[in-house]
Amino acid sequence: MTTELHKSAVFAVAVVVLATSSPAADNDVLYWMVDSSSATVSSGSGNSSLSDFFSSYDQPADSSFAARVRVTGGDVSGDTFLDLYYPGEQNEYFLVPGDLGVEMGDFSSAYMQSPLGAYGSPEYSFIVEIGNVVWSDGGYNGSWTETLAVSAATGYASLANYISQIGSTGLPQSAVWTPSQFTAVPEPSSGVLAIMGFALLALRRRKYGKGA
Repeated sequence: MTTELHKSAVFAVAVVVLATSSPAADNDVLYWMVDSSSATVSSGSGNSSLSDFFSSYDQPADSSFAARVRVTGGDVSGDTFLDLYYPGEQNEYFLVPGDLGVEMGDFSSAYMQSPLGAYGSPEYSFIVEIGNVVWSDGGYNGSWTETLAVSAATGYASLANYISQIGSTGLPQSAVWTPSQFTAVPEPSSGVLAIMGFALLALRRRKYGKGA
Protein backbone atom coordinates (compact mmCIF):
# COMPACT_ATOMS: atom_id res chain seq x y z
CA MET A 1 0.00 0.00 0.00
CA THR A 2 1.24 3.45 -0.79
CA THR A 3 2.84 5.32 2.11
CA GLU A 4 1.79 8.70 0.74
CA LEU A 5 -1.16 10.03 2.69
CA HIS A 6 -4.31 10.99 0.86
CA LYS A 7 -5.31 14.65 0.90
CA SER A 8 -8.02 13.98 3.46
CA ALA A 9 -5.41 12.71 5.91
CA VAL A 10 -4.96 16.32 6.99
CA PHE A 11 -8.24 15.79 8.80
CA ALA A 12 -6.71 13.04 10.93
CA VAL A 13 -8.20 12.93 14.40
CA ALA A 14 -5.89 10.32 15.92
CA VAL A 15 -2.81 8.26 15.37
CA VAL A 16 -3.13 4.65 16.49
CA VAL A 17 0.07 2.68 17.13
CA LEU A 18 -0.57 -1.06 17.21
CA ALA A 19 1.62 -4.03 18.00
CA THR A 20 0.83 -6.50 15.25
CA SER A 21 1.75 -9.42 17.50
CA SER A 22 -1.10 -8.78 19.94
CA PRO A 23 -3.94 -6.84 18.29
CA ALA A 24 -6.92 -5.89 20.44
CA ALA A 25 -10.31 -7.39 19.71
CA ASP A 26 -11.86 -3.98 19.13
CA ASN A 27 -9.51 -3.30 16.22
CA ASP A 28 -11.75 -5.10 13.74
CA VAL A 29 -11.83 -3.38 10.38
CA LEU A 30 -13.61 -3.87 7.08
CA TYR A 31 -11.20 -4.34 4.18
CA TRP A 32 -12.72 -2.84 1.02
CA MET A 33 -11.92 -1.26 -2.32
CA VAL A 34 -13.41 -0.19 -5.65
CA ASP A 35 -11.89 -1.73 -8.76
CA SER A 36 -12.47 0.77 -11.57
CA SER A 37 -11.37 -1.75 -14.18
CA SER A 38 -14.17 -4.22 -13.40
CA ALA A 39 -16.95 -2.18 -11.78
CA THR A 40 -20.04 -1.33 -13.83
CA VAL A 41 -22.72 1.30 -13.35
CA SER A 42 -26.39 0.82 -14.19
CA SER A 43 -28.33 3.90 -15.23
CA GLY A 44 -31.36 4.86 -17.30
CA SER A 45 -29.25 4.58 -20.42
CA GLY A 46 -28.06 1.04 -19.61
CA ASN A 47 -24.87 -0.39 -18.15
CA SER A 48 -21.44 1.17 -18.57
CA SER A 49 -17.99 0.73 -17.14
CA LEU A 50 -17.09 2.93 -14.22
CA SER A 51 -14.48 4.76 -16.30
CA ASP A 52 -17.03 5.52 -19.05
CA PHE A 53 -19.49 6.68 -16.41
CA PHE A 54 -16.89 9.10 -15.04
CA SER A 55 -16.05 10.41 -18.50
CA SER A 56 -19.66 11.51 -19.00
CA TYR A 57 -19.65 13.58 -15.81
CA ASP A 58 -18.84 17.29 -16.05
CA GLN A 59 -16.42 17.37 -13.14
CA PRO A 60 -15.87 20.71 -11.37
CA ALA A 61 -12.41 22.20 -11.05
CA ASP A 62 -10.25 21.15 -8.08
CA SER A 63 -12.30 18.01 -7.56
CA SER A 64 -11.74 14.27 -7.37
CA PHE A 65 -13.84 11.14 -7.73
CA ALA A 66 -13.94 9.35 -4.39
CA ALA A 67 -15.59 6.44 -2.58
CA ARG A 68 -16.88 6.07 0.97
CA VAL A 69 -18.82 3.50 3.02
CA ARG A 70 -22.24 4.47 4.34
CA VAL A 71 -23.70 2.72 7.40
CA THR A 72 -27.42 1.92 7.52
CA GLY A 73 -29.76 -0.04 9.78
CA GLY A 74 -29.84 -0.44 13.54
CA ASP A 75 -29.96 2.86 15.37
CA VAL A 76 -28.33 4.84 12.56
CA SER A 77 -30.01 8.10 11.66
CA GLY A 78 -28.75 10.65 9.21
CA ASP A 79 -25.48 10.42 7.31
CA THR A 80 -23.09 7.95 8.93
CA PHE A 81 -19.88 6.72 7.28
CA LEU A 82 -17.06 4.40 8.26
CA ASP A 83 -13.80 6.16 9.01
CA LEU A 84 -10.56 5.21 7.27
CA TYR A 85 -7.19 4.04 8.50
CA TYR A 86 -4.25 5.28 6.46
CA PRO A 87 -0.96 3.50 7.13
CA GLY A 88 2.13 5.41 8.12
CA GLU A 89 5.50 4.10 9.24
CA GLN A 90 6.32 1.75 12.11
CA ASN A 91 2.78 0.41 12.50
CA GLU A 92 1.23 3.86 12.77
CA TYR A 93 -2.27 4.29 11.38
CA PHE A 94 -3.87 7.66 10.83
CA LEU A 95 -7.59 7.66 11.55
CA VAL A 96 -9.39 9.85 9.01
CA PRO A 97 -13.10 10.80 9.06
CA GLY A 98 -14.85 8.86 6.33
CA ASP A 99 -17.32 11.45 5.04
CA LEU A 100 -14.87 12.65 2.36
CA GLY A 101 -14.02 9.11 1.37
CA VAL A 102 -10.86 8.10 -0.45
CA GLU A 103 -9.83 9.25 -3.91
CA MET A 104 -10.45 6.64 -6.57
CA GLY A 105 -6.82 6.79 -7.67
CA ASP A 106 -5.73 5.40 -4.31
CA PHE A 107 -7.40 2.09 -5.16
CA SER A 108 -5.05 1.42 -8.06
CA SER A 109 -2.68 -0.59 -5.89
CA ALA A 110 -4.30 -0.68 -2.46
CA TYR A 111 -7.36 -1.55 -0.44
CA MET A 112 -8.77 0.48 2.45
CA GLN A 113 -9.24 -0.38 6.10
CA SER A 114 -12.31 1.03 7.86
CA PRO A 115 -12.81 0.46 11.60
CA LEU A 116 -16.23 -0.98 12.38
CA GLY A 117 -16.42 0.26 15.95
CA ALA A 118 -20.01 0.23 17.22
CA TYR A 119 -21.28 -0.92 13.82
CA GLY A 120 -19.76 -4.39 13.94
CA SER A 121 -22.97 -6.33 14.56
CA PRO A 122 -25.72 -7.97 12.43
CA GLU A 123 -28.23 -5.12 12.53
CA TYR A 124 -26.04 -2.92 10.32
CA SER A 125 -25.57 -2.87 6.56
CA PHE A 126 -23.04 -1.07 4.41
CA ILE A 127 -23.19 0.73 1.07
CA VAL A 128 -20.24 1.91 -1.01
CA GLU A 129 -20.94 5.35 -2.45
CA ILE A 130 -19.04 6.88 -5.35
CA GLY A 131 -19.13 10.63 -5.68
CA ASN A 132 -17.24 13.84 -6.16
CA VAL A 133 -15.16 15.79 -3.65
CA VAL A 134 -14.27 19.42 -4.28
CA TRP A 135 -11.09 20.60 -2.57
CA SER A 136 -10.34 24.07 -1.25
CA ASP A 137 -7.46 25.82 0.53
CA GLY A 138 -4.93 24.06 -1.64
CA GLY A 139 -6.34 20.61 -0.83
CA TYR A 140 -6.47 21.05 2.94
CA ASN A 141 -10.24 21.27 3.11
CA GLY A 142 -12.96 19.74 1.02
CA SER A 143 -16.59 18.75 0.74
CA TRP A 144 -18.41 15.79 -0.76
CA THR A 145 -20.57 17.61 -3.27
CA GLU A 146 -22.52 14.86 -5.00
CA THR A 147 -23.16 11.13 -4.77
CA LEU A 148 -23.04 9.70 -8.29
CA ALA A 149 -23.56 5.94 -7.79
CA VAL A 150 -24.17 3.46 -4.99
CA SER A 151 -23.73 -0.26 -4.42
CA ALA A 152 -26.44 -2.48 -2.98
CA ALA A 153 -26.65 -2.59 0.81
CA THR A 154 -24.72 -5.57 2.22
CA GLY A 155 -25.37 -6.85 5.72
CA TYR A 156 -22.68 -7.32 8.33
CA ALA A 157 -23.11 -11.11 8.34
CA SER A 158 -22.37 -11.26 4.61
CA LEU A 159 -19.12 -9.36 5.09
CA ALA A 160 -17.55 -11.72 7.63
CA ASN A 161 -14.84 -12.85 5.20
CA TYR A 162 -13.74 -9.25 4.69
CA ILE A 163 -13.39 -8.32 8.35
CA SER A 164 -10.07 -8.71 10.11
CA GLN A 165 -7.87 -6.64 12.39
CA ILE A 166 -6.08 -3.46 11.53
CA GLY A 167 -2.64 -4.00 10.07
CA SER A 168 -3.24 -7.64 9.17
CA THR A 169 -0.70 -8.94 6.70
CA GLY A 170 -1.14 -11.53 4.01
CA LEU A 171 -4.80 -10.76 3.48
CA PRO A 172 -5.60 -12.17 0.03
CA GLN A 173 -7.10 -9.83 -2.54
CA SER A 174 -10.10 -12.16 -2.75
CA ALA A 175 -10.86 -11.35 0.89
CA VAL A 176 -11.33 -7.65 0.20
CA TRP A 177 -14.93 -6.49 -0.23
CA THR A 178 -15.04 -5.18 -3.80
CA PRO A 179 -18.56 -4.32 -4.98
CA SER A 180 -18.63 -4.63 -8.76
CA GLN A 181 -22.11 -3.32 -9.52
CA PHE A 182 -23.33 0.19 -8.83
CA THR A 183 -26.52 2.06 -9.59
CA ALA A 184 -26.36 5.65 -10.77
CA VAL A 185 -28.09 8.16 -8.53
CA PRO A 186 -30.57 9.94 -10.83
CA GLU A 187 -30.50 13.69 -11.10
CA PRO A 188 -33.73 15.46 -10.11
CA SER A 189 -36.09 15.41 -13.07
CA SER A 190 -37.40 18.63 -14.56
CA GLY A 191 -40.82 17.81 -13.12
CA VAL A 192 -39.46 17.47 -9.60
CA LEU A 193 -37.50 20.68 -9.98
CA ALA A 194 -40.64 22.46 -11.18
CA ILE A 195 -42.60 21.22 -8.16
CA MET A 196 -39.84 22.40 -5.84
CA GLY A 197 -39.86 25.79 -7.58
CA PHE A 198 -43.61 26.17 -7.19
CA ALA A 199 -43.39 25.18 -3.53
CA LEU A 200 -40.69 27.77 -2.85
CA LEU A 201 -42.70 30.41 -4.72
CA ALA A 202 -45.83 29.62 -2.70
CA LEU A 203 -43.84 29.79 0.54
CA ARG A 204 -42.40 33.15 -0.48
CA ARG A 205 -45.85 34.54 -1.29
CA ARG A 206 -47.20 33.26 1.99
CA LYS A 207 -44.34 34.94 3.85
CA TYR A 208 -44.99 38.24 2.11
CA GLY A 209 -48.71 37.89 2.78
CA LYS A 210 -48.13 37.56 6.51
CA GLY A 211 -45.85 40.57 6.48
CA ALA A 212 -48.42 42.80 4.74
